[in-house]
Amino acid sequence: METVTMELIYKEIKSLKNEIETVKHALIPEEKVSAKELSEIRKIKKEMESGREKTFREVFC
Repeated sequence: METVTMELIYKEIKSLKNEIETVKHALIPEEKVSAKELSEIRKIKKEMESGREKTFREVFC
């Protein structure tokens, strides 16, 4: 019978993480975004993090 060590547990968890990443990339395709799109995404994220509320018209009109 093999003794379970922290090193064995770590190696197993690391292996499982790699397998999960492989499955994730297979199921969720990545899309390339342009510099302009990335800039817009970052701007939206910054606005969301500010917590400022916006009306529907401010966003879509």
